[in-house]
Formats: sequence, structure tokens, C-alpha cells
Amino acid sequence: MKQFYIIFLVFSLLVTAVMLWPGLLVNPGNLSEGHQKLEGGCLSCHTPLLGTPSSQCVSCHSAEEIGLKDASGRELVEPDSVAALLHRELQASECVACHTEHALPGKGPLLAAMDHNVPATELQKNCTVCHEPDRPEDALHARVETSCNECHGTKRWEPADFDHESWLRADLSRSGSCARCHEPDRPDDTMHRDAKNSCSDCHSTKAWEPAEFDHDQWFRFDRSHPADCSTCHDNPADYKRYTCYGCHEHSKRGVAAEHREEGIREFSNCVECHRSSNEDEAERAWRKIRR
Repeated sequence: MKQFYIIFLVFSLLVTAVMLWPGLLVNPGNLSEGHQKLEGGCLSCHTPLLGTPSSQCVSCHSAEEIGLKDASGRELVEPDSVAALLHRELQASECVACHTEHALPGKGPLLAAMDHNVPATELQKNCTVCHEPDRPEDALHARVETSCNECHGTKRWEPADFDHESWLRADLSRSGSCARCHEPDRPDDTMHRDAKNSCSDCHSTKAWEPAEFDHDQWFRFDRSHPADCSTCHDNPADYKRYTCYGCHEHSKRGVAAEHREEGIREFSNCVECHRSSNEDEAERAWRKIRR
């Protein structure tokens, strides 16, 4: 019994302290600028043990006037049509689903978190009513009308999930048109400049890297020829240019002498005959050229 009285006494003291000095014990942060006149008057918004019911908010803020008038009923010099449209259907909703009157750590003074399930269904489908200023100015977003949620979630803009297959199926004329959206992403080298619109020959729609480049049509890699681009391509701005002297301990003079012994006068383009390290393949290629 004695323990019960001790617990009751401690609880009573805590409740009394909260009621007398709420700013010291339960205040989560400073009030917003518009609520500064309520400083210290916690019961203006809060109901003990019940939180902050919307009935307290609408006693000052009429949902029909939000974005058009201030809390005193005076018309705003610069009305916010988006805020007005967003709140028009929210008379029965919980204001605290999105707003907090205190400046919480890491949050703004008014907007705590936007619950996108609260607005009317039609508004949920029409993202651009609120987010038109956020639309990037590029070819892809210029074609999108209101369906932002096909790629973006309601928590943050990125990461976004873009379904290239659905996009292309919806309009077959888009096929092979990667550069319409991704031209700014094209590296400034001859290989990518010559690629034109064939990005999908090497890149997937999931990520730019890793990319698959069919190098076998020029030269096949093997154990003696690892796929290290810079070994052969010593000029990143021009991938048509290459050298075999990155590995082979031959001088140009020695290579020239060896080829001339075979009657080969034109040997500047090594891969014309040497498509791999297979010497037999090189000899067959030379015979075919000589015919």
C-alpha cells in the first residue's frame, strides 16, 4: 500500500509540474511565427491527454479560407491558390496529419510531413496541381501530363522507378530514341558521338553502368589481352585511335621489317588482320585481303 501512495505522489507531482511549467517539460520546440501570440497558452491548441484535435485548429483557421485569408479573416495580399485547393476538401481531416505548430528538429515550423492519402482522390491523381514548379525542363518530363506517381513515390523525388518498357510500348515511335532524353548524359568522345541513338546496344535501362560493349567485332579479348581500355586506347577523346605498343615489346621499325618480309606493305591498321592473338587467324585474314 505504501508503494502505491509513493507512485501516486510522484505521478501527481509530474502532472502538476507539466501544467505549471509546460515549456520546460514538454515543449518540443519554438512556436512558428504565426503562433507566437499563443506562447505559453498551450491549452489554446492542446487538450490534456488528447493531443491536438482539429477542432482546435479550425477555431482559427477555416479550411475554405486557407491560402486566401489569414487567421484573422483578412484577405492575403498574395493568395496561394494551391494551398486553397489542397485544403478545400479537408474540413473533416486531421490537421496534425501534415502540420505541427512547433519547430521540430529537422522539420520546418509548419509542415511536419505531407500525408498524400489525406487530399481528395482527384488531387492524389493530379500531382502537378501542387508540383508543377518542381517539374524538370527536359524532353521526358515535357511529355508527362499528371502521372508523376508512375515513377515517383510520395516520400521523396529520388530514387525514382522509371519503367522504360511500358514507356516504349505506349508509343512505338519512341523506340531507339534514347538520345531524346539522355543527350546531356552522352560522354564527349568519338565512340559515343558515333553511336547516335544506339545506347541500348551497350547500356541497359536499369543503370548506365556496368555497360556491355561488343568488342569482339574489332578484337577479341583473351588471357593475354585483358579488357583494359586505356592500354590500347591512349586518347580517351578518340576511341577510333589505338596502339598495340601498350603491351608488345616491338618497335615500329621492327614490326615494319617483319611485315615487309611477308610482302605486307600496309600494316597501320593492326586489327584488320589481327582480330585476336591467334596467328593462324591473322594469316587467313591477310590471304583474304591479298586476293
